[in-house]
Amino acid sequence: MHDSIVIKIPSKYSYFKLIRDAIKDIGDISTFSKQDTEALIEATRELVANAIEHAYAGKNGYIEVSIHPFETGVRIDVHDWGIPMSGKKHKSVPLDPNASKGFNRIYRLTDRFEYKNLGKEGKKFIVLKYASRPIQKEKNDADKETHFANRNAIAPKTPVIVRDFREGDEEGISRLIYRNYGHSYIKDTFYYPQKIAAQHGKKFYSVVAESEGKIVGHFAFVLIPESTIAEIGIVVVDPLFQGKGIMNRMMERILQKAKEVNLDAVFGEAIMYHIFSQKSNLKHGFYESALMLGKTPADITIENNELTKMQKRGAVLIGYKFFNRFQKSLYLPKIYKKQIIKTYENARISWKKKTKHEKNPQKHLFLHYTFDPPTNVATIRIDKYGKDFKQKFLLLVEQLRAKHCDMIYADISLEEIPRINKVVKILNKRGFFYCGIVFLLHEKKDYLRLQLKNSDKVGTKNYVCYSDFCKTLSEYIRLDEKRCKGLYRRSV
Repeated sequence: MHDSIVIKIPSKYSYFKLIRDAIKDIGDISTFSKQDTEALIEATRELVANAIEHAYAGKNGYIEVSIHPFETGVRIDVHDWGIPMSGKKHKSVPLDPNASKGFNRIYRLTDRFEYKNLGKEGKKFIVLKYASRPIQKEKNDADKETHFANRNAIAPKTPVIVRDFREGDEEGISRLIYRNYGHSYIKDTFYYPQKIAAQHGKKFYSVVAESEGKIVGHFAFVLIPESTIAEIGIVVVDPLFQGKGIMNRMMERILQKAKEVNLDAVFGEAIMYHIFSQKSNLKHGFYESALMLGKTPADITIENNELTKMQKRGAVLIGYKFFNRFQKSLYLPKIYKKQIIKTYENARISWKKKTKHEKNPQKHLFLHYTFDPPTNVATIRIDKYGKDFKQKFLLLVEQLRAKHCDMIYADISLEEIPRINKVVKILNKRGFFYCGIVFLLHEKKDYLRLQLKNSDKVGTKNYVCYSDFCKTLSEYIRLDEKRCKGLYRRSV
């Protein structure tokens, strides 16, 4: 976001005109409509007024407003160092979408409204507004011109070596990420050479492609805590060296490395705007098991790809490469039994049905969840069922809804919950529908994954399937979503 503008003003209304003019200027050089620009100005005005009236309450202070234009819209951060605020106030919106002022009005004026408590560093409100058409690019943008010129350049006829990461590679990896993604890459660890060096071998393992002493490719797998699996990713190849089979060579080495560190499996999340990554995973012996709707942000763009122009969140297809297979004993929910069995057969994993019943379910239990702000998705992990399960689960879902997560996923243990039918029924009635199976996710246990849309920006027609298994799974998910929507409507 090299076009970002940061303005720090005293906590007085008279200075807001500086902010207003800056937003108006951004609107003038973009394809924002006048109405959209005014909406963004008014939303920011509400946030500045909130800081003046409530954060500083008549006392002197400062408010920092940063404006970040991106390809399909504008993000504005309003930061103050005043009186702390409970997150409950933000979570309560939208109580009244037609409110004429306050947080509810901001929620109505913008496409996304978030709150972050920064502790000693104060608090920050974030609003995001999408343009009706992409922001215009500056014709004299030297970085962009260089990038596209390089894409058309002839790749050098020099040998490329694929090898394991070694000390000293970290700076080359960071530079490679920056050259390909600017500062937009989600996994920000890879912008810090010192973090790469410190975390390699602990949180992830990398292989690189090297030519004439320069890093021209990178591939890694990220270890999953409390598990014996890892996620492959962080794949990048220098544009000058694309189309030379480097990614496949790195894939082969990264899979061998995973075996060497005694992993039972690795999995990949193939972006489904195209079939290339799906074909690559299948070629290398991956078995597909789950289709996650809405996993990728709506602002991803791929040159000459019509599906990314829909400005909807995209899907990923999970596939597993197994190094070790274990026979599984499973509790199978009746509603998904056939589909689960089909997935295990596809992955060539043997299983048997568990029949043990729990006489006295636990009364006290904990539900674990993770929230990923960069992608704005959350995942709940369910390992046990107890008497207070429904109450705790519904409360947690409402908390995540209040965070305005675009997608909420729920992982249900297939090996630890005898009353799994009750758990699935509760989730289905709240609108959670089928996603697939995630193998060896936690302590070598398998989980049924369900998914819930919490945004109208989640696409259902902006992905393509390559394999027959994927096509069948996609249709199954579509029908199950429709079924669960009906259950949810009847329960509320």
